[in-house]
Amino acid sequence: MRIRNYLALLVFACLLGAYTLEQVLSYHFEHVQKLAEKYNKSLLWAKDLERIENSAAQFLVSADLVVASGNTYLIYGAKNMGYYLNNELTTISTEKHFKKFSTEINRSLKNVDIINDYLDIISNIPLDQLETRLSTLLDEYDPISLTLSQDIQFLLQETNTLITQEALYLEEEKRIMNNVRLIARGIFFLLIILLWWWANSKICKPLNGLIYSSHRALAGDDFKATNNAPTEIIELSNDFKHLTQTLFHQASHDPLTELQNRRAFERNLNEIIADKDHNYFLCFVDLDYFKTINDTCGHAAGDEILVSVARILKSNVRAYDTVARLGGDEFAILIKDCGVEKTMQIANVIKENINDLSYHWEGETFKLSASIGIAPKITESTTTDLLHSADVACSLAKNAGRNTIHLFDMSHQNSSDKRQDMVPVQQIHNAIDNNLFILFKQDISPLQNQTVGKNFEIFLRMKNTQGELVNPASFFPIAERYQLCSQIDRWVVNAVCEHFVQHHQQLVNIDTIAINLSGHSLIDTDLELFISEKLTNNPSLAEKICFEIPQTTAMENVQKTCLFIESIKTLGCKFASDSFGKGHSSHTSLTELPTNTIKIDGSLIKNMMENPLDYSAIKAICAVAKTTNQQVIAKHIEDKKVVDALTKLGVDYGQGFYFAKPEPLT
Repeated sequence: MRIRNYLALLVFACLLGAYTLEQVLSYHFEHVQKLAEKYNKSLLWAKDLERIENSAAQFLVSADLVVASGNTYLIYGAKNMGYYLNNELTTISTEKHFKKFSTEINRSLKNVDIINDYLDIISNIPLDQLETRLSTLLDEYDPISLTLSQDIQFLLQETNTLITQEALYLEEEKRIMNNVRLIARGIFFLLIILLWWWANSKICKPLNGLIYSSHRALAGDDFKATNNAPTEIIELSNDFKHLTQTLFHQASHDPLTELQNRRAFERNLNEIIADKDHNYFLCFVDLDYFKTINDTCGHAAGDEILVSVARILKSNVRAYDTVARLGGDEFAILIKDCGVEKTMQIANVIKENINDLSYHWEGETFKLSASIGIAPKITESTTTDLLHSADVACSLAKNAGRNTIHLFDMSHQNSSDKRQDMVPVQQIHNAIDNNLFILFKQDISPLQNQTVGKNFEIFLRMKNTQGELVNPASFFPIAERYQLCSQIDRWVVNAVCEHFVQHHQQLVNIDTIAINLSGHSLIDTDLELFISEKLTNNPSLAEKICFEIPQTTAMENVQKTCLFIESIKTLGCKFASDSFGKGHSSHTSLTELPTNTIKIDGSLIKNMMENPLDYSAIKAICAVAKTTNQQVIAKHIEDKKVVDALTKLGVDYGQGFYFAKPEPLT
């Protein structure tokens, strides 16, 4: 039933109660009024009877004097008094009030007439016979006059008795009327209270329940819909329930992928930390090179890829496992009651499925991969420990060459050391904001006896909260995961420019200043503009700088990388393809990228004397480099035998601890 129907019933009941109260009080008031009128009439009749009594007394006194003493001169007055008395008795005989006294009244009328007849007889008696006749008439007159007097007294007494009774009845009715008025008003007020209670239980109580449920929902509890209430409140309650469920879903789920968001996922982590009956594995999934695709192809393409990845994650886990998007291209999976082998199997299937994803844009095909870090929940783990362990494992997976899976093992010393060395992302932000980085350099030495100026590569160190220097291996994986590399590259370029602006005379003896750029920087338009602004007004510095770019990342977006290189080359800068030969490097990239130098990855140099394949790969790289008119630099050289072998192969420069260790730039 709707609220308006409840209100209509409420108003109708109030009106009906008020009408009933008015009718009851009106009835008793009218009844008392009638009794009062009747009583007042009785008082008037009593007054009339008193007047009749006086008239009867005067009539009888006059008649007695005439009959007893013969005073005939009183006959006329007595008869007139008798006529008057007769008229009064006749008048009251017609009233309903005296109907029950009709016998006495009629007898009194008859006796008055008889007495008047006696008076007529006496008026006609001769004087000589008067005395004799009066004695006879007196005997007949006395009973009649006595009866008349008694009847008049009877009428007066009965009327007074009736008046007394009516007065008592009237007072009783007045008292009853007061009681009825109080009782009726009490019943009416009780009715109002009952109606208020009824309206409160039907309308106000459900509304209060709705408010309470809303407050509980705001505190994070489930909203409980109201069932026993008016239709409008039920509909409002159902709408509130739907709204709170929608808002809770929106607050706990990512709108793009419909996965849980970071807030909901961390709430689940807090719950599973206290769960001692089940084992869990936390997997961090970080997409490799997603920012390249997102920035190159646009956010629509990036959103499409994220939805596809979310679909892969959900389809490869069990119904009771939890999948969340933590932000950007980072995902998390909470796997419950699963062994290590099964967890690794799930992660590997996810990795392979993601690796099969590709995106086509403007004739180019972009491949996608993922680095996955896995951390088990152990007894003494806290939420922070578990998150950090998975984060470190993911960073180690990225550092191992991407598209890999790394299982975090607390019992493994190497992993433990890595975990302790990894820097929190907040500390990297702090270093960027407060200039807590320090520039180092490492010399690059010529191997072909060519006469050149100084060549060196700029390295970076970071101060931690204790003021100690932190190796790049401890913060670059984290910086790369949280897409802070472009900001770090900006800091390095700015610091190098400021240093050589202040020490401009040092440029005379310098041939090359090698500065590393991350893969993200190659598609960062803002960084490109920043470099142009810094070097446009300092051409003597620009021609000394050689930007080293990671070869594998550059090949993921050749078109964008080439545009970046050509734009910066107009300033006089040179470019080197760094870490060539690492991972899936292709010799075809030597002809696709307009670089000036090739830096062979240290993993090939390290084992070239023991591994013929590595030696052959270096030889092939040198041959192709000469064909494309590019110089070759070998990294991570640590002994004389390697130097001699590289020199014979035609490598132009060598870099490593054999020649010099990194030292501060200043």
